[in-house]
Amino acid sequence: MEVEVNNNEVIGLKHVIVKYLLHWRLFLAAFLCSFVPALLYLICYPRTYEVAARVRILEDREMGGATLGMGEAAGLMRTFGLGAMAAGAVNIEDEINVLTSNALLKKMVRHLGLHLEYTRPYSFYRLYKDVPFALHTDSLTLENLYEEILFKLRPHNGGFLVHTESEQYGKNKFHLAALPAVISLPHGDFTLAYAPGNKNPRPERMDILLRPPGWVAEDMEEDFVVEEISKTSTVVELSCTDYERERGIRMLNQLIAFYNEETSSFKGEESLRTLAYLDARIDTLSHSLRLAESEIAVYKNTHTLTDVEHDVQFYIEQMRDLQVKLIEMESQSHLIEMMDEFVKTPANQYNLVPVLLNQEGEGSPLMAYNGILVERARVIQNSNQDNPLAKNLTEQADQLRESVYLSISNAQKATRQGIDEIRQKEKALVAQMEGFPDKERDYRELMRRQEILQGIYLVLLQTREETALNYDLNRDKAQVLDAAFVRAKPVAPRKLFAAIGMLAFTLLVGVGYLFCKEQALILIDEYRRAKNRS
Repeated sequence: MEVEVNNNEVIGLKHVIVKYLLHWRLFLAAFLCSFVPALLYLICYPRTYEVAARVRILEDREMGGATLGMGEAAGLMRTFGLGAMAAGAVNIEDEINVLTSNALLKKMVRHLGLHLEYTRPYSFYRLYKDVPFALHTDSLTLENLYEEILFKLRPHNGGFLVHTESEQYGKNKFHLAALPAVISLPHGDFTLAYAPGNKNPRPERMDILLRPPGWVAEDMEEDFVVEEISKTSTVVELSCTDYERERGIRMLNQLIAFYNEETSSFKGEESLRTLAYLDARIDTLSHSLRLAESEIAVYKNTHTLTDVEHDVQFYIEQMRDLQVKLIEMESQSHLIEMMDEFVKTPANQYNLVPVLLNQEGEGSPLMAYNGILVERARVIQNSNQDNPLAKNLTEQADQLRESVYLSISNAQKATRQGIDEIRQKEKALVAQMEGFPDKERDYRELMRRQEILQGIYLVLLQTREETALNYDLNRDKAQVLDAAFVRAKPVAPRKLFAAIGMLAFTLLVGVGYLFCKEQALILIDEYRRAKNRS
């Protein structure tokens, strides 16, 4: 049964094909007619090229955030800290979103003047080079522009007759005797002049379309393609298409330049705020250290101590290990208190926590918290706080802040427990040396306090120098591997598209005509039968 059905289908399809082939002249005529639109497409469509550039997104540690070693201070940083602020892996998806953000594209559009489209009447091409005129307005007017304005320039009596059109304020007409001239509209004042490179200024017909830069940037978000080369690489490729190759090259290069400028500005501001905080803490510690040194000098003069180090040599040999550990633990405790005070200050709610020590490394709550704040500040800088991504990062920071509190609290408890254990061991040793003079014990306590302050002071100096070096050696975030270049083969017009269009046109016209003719004959035949029956 299936064989018969299949045979019937084959026979029916063969009948249809043969029926259409009998009208080969019709298909040949449609094929010859399709040459016209295909030829117009190949001739009139502008030759469009793809412009591409490749950049490598550097990680923060590659931009000058290497850790400096400074003796005991570096040792203290390795024993507990929370990692360097500038260290962290790069998130390629976030960087791609920044590269294609409306704020960055709008800045590029305004810089290159892409919000102005110069065309001659009845032309589909936007002029880019050798533009005869230039239209200018102030940045405030441009920022507050929310509709398109069309300026039609027509020579008239040695000057220009300018017609303006906008959706909100309709049409206006101005007569300009000479250029430059100011055109006053409800939107603001616009200055029309001959372009600086125009060597032969003369009146000619020109249409100038002024669009809000934000709208142009919004259209470009779809035209610009930013893709990562691979999931394991930090190299991304930027590309766009344009029939003006020079314009495409300038757009990509300028976009990369503004991206580097924005990231450098952001990192510079963060570094300056950190340096200001560290300078204040260093000044406070310097004062405390001077007081401790003065107290030691007064104590030595009061108790006539001359060579305490020689007198207490036996004590030092017994207590050396415990003192080193106690100094480190006390330093850690003070540093944790400083970080705890900073985190719990309301004014610092969304500021990066200054990192003073280096123990937990990447993956710790504080590292994650600082990373989220960096991303949040960058997103807000390129848009605003109402951005959904900024709100999401704010919620993540609020949720993670409790973990930061808990992490600092646990570290403080562990440090205090360690200090208590060391002091118990110290008391046990001191109990065995009951004959040791009290004044010498007091002297060692003063010396230990001085060493604790000195250790903290060195850590802060270490962090300040590292931050200053990172600020001075700030490199471009996007390292250009291949500057913008034009690919050899144009992407349009495509001969394949023309051939497909010709084939589709031939089949559509031929089959459509025969089908409509067949249906018309069927309707006429049914009409005649119905008439005969009646």
